Amino acid sequence: MAGGEVFARDEWRKHGSIVPACTAGIMLVAAHNYALGAMIPVLEAEFQWSRAAITLGHFFPSMAAIIMAPLVGMAIDRYGVRRIALAGVPAFCACIALLSQTGRSITSWWALYFLLGVASMFIFPTVWTAAINARFDRNRGKALAVTLAGTGITAMVMPTLATALIAQFGWRGAYVAIALISFAIVYPLVYFLFARDEASRRLAMPKHSAAQKPLRSELLSKRFLLLAGAAFAVGITGSALTTNAVPILRDGGLSAMAAANIAGWIGLGSICGRLAGGVLLDHFDGRQVAAWSMVMPAISIAILLGVDGSLVATSIACFLLGLTAGTEYDACAYLAARHFGMRRFGALFGAIGGLLLFANGIAPLLSNWVYDLTRSYDAVLWAILPILALTALLFLALGPYPDDPDRADAAA
Repeated sequence: MAGGEVFARDEWRKHGSIVPACTAGIMLVAAHNYALGAMIPVLEAEFQWSRAAITLGHFFPSMAAIIMAPLVGMAIDRYGVRRIALAGVPAFCACIALLSQTGRSITSWWALYFLLGVASMFIFPTVWTAAINARFDRNRGKALAVTLAGTGITAMVMPTLATALIAQFGWRGAYVAIALISFAIVYPLVYFLFARDEASRRLAMPKHSAAQKPLRSELLSKRFLLLAGAAFAVGITGSALTTNAVPILRDGGLSAMAAANIAGWIGLGSICGRLAGGVLLDHFDGRQVAAWSMVMPAISIAILLGVDGSLVATSIACFLLGLTAGTEYDACAYLAARHFGMRRFGALFGAIGGLLLFANGIAPLLSNWVYDLTRSYDAVLWAILPILALTALLFLALGPYPDDPDRADAAA
């Protein structure tokens, strides 16, 4: 390992101060996604928009991601994380607040979501995972787990928080409140805790050696395409289930607050899954961990298809779904670092992150288009099952880690 000389406890002592900042950044990334489930029924009732039209807004950030995520990744490689994050956090929070200015025309909603998508590129997960991967080696899986548990915290808190804010201030005031709360938490942590230490400079673009393959060659390698395909499939299944969790539960007969509270179990499961997954990734083959994690959402789907209105059963289903949500992104970031190293992590995982965000954008759109046609999410749940099996196979096909990914040929 590149950091084999550093004891595990020394990694935490030297670099642990940035983990809370990265965790808060990941919480911010997920804020609008987990708030949307509470917003969908309210927007549908006020504007008479279809759910597919509402979630089409989610598609625009994904379009921005395809183009901008690799570019931002290269900027991370060259300039480091801190500069990118300090610009991205206020821009993203401002765009969340701007959603409150949506007019009666659906195009205004789409336009504001597009701005949100552009801003999200400067705080998207590659920013925070690049910082962790550059500083941690022996504890990389655990450090990623703690950082990416921020998504679980947001998933656990945001549906209930957004529902309560809507009840108190209306949906417009709720978006402003979410933006202000997010900025007040995240920006100070990033500003004060993101130390400019030697590890930060490890993110600077290294000089290219003659033996190093061009970026295009690495992007077209078999190993990269397998991981990118698995990440895209993970994004499709995860976003279709988590974004629509509250509407799915409400359609099963639960009240708005009951559905929001039960959807919060996704967040608790995500935190547990991430912490357990981080330990597993540090001790077992990451592709095996990623492949076996696909079993949990299949069980969740079976419960949701077989049981309506049961608080206990639906809570279990959401918790199990969270367990997978807690390992999927971690595994992709971990596998990217192990297979490709840190030399071009920003650019390579930026491309993968762009595909993940693209999947996150089209999955709610497609699933709610099916809902508008059938008035049920059952067809969506059935369609996800074979995608889960394909995802597991793609992870398994990656093969073992190269001995030294920063020197080895990235092509497989």
